[in-house]
Amino acid sequence: MLDGSGRPFGGFQIPKVRGRASTAIACGIAWFWVMYRMKHDGPHHFLHEHPWEKPEMLAHLEEVDKKWGTKYATDNMHHH
Repeated sequence: MLDGSGRPFGGFQIPKVRGRASTAIACGIAWFWVMYRMKHDGPHHFLHEHPWEKPEMLAHLEEVDKKWGTKYATDNMHHH
């Protein structure tokens, strides 16, 4: 069927979601998985920021390092 666009089926058509229940179930599973991983791994894996990278935390860790001769300000960091 041509509708003036010159392409069969009218060119690009937005996919239709069929069934509210299946959509709700799929979204629920995705939402549960994201929340579960955030609780299990910590939100910094999703937010891409670590609490120990904040300036106030680094300042505190540097004070602890000076007082006790440790290296917490740099040893606690890891890469994604």
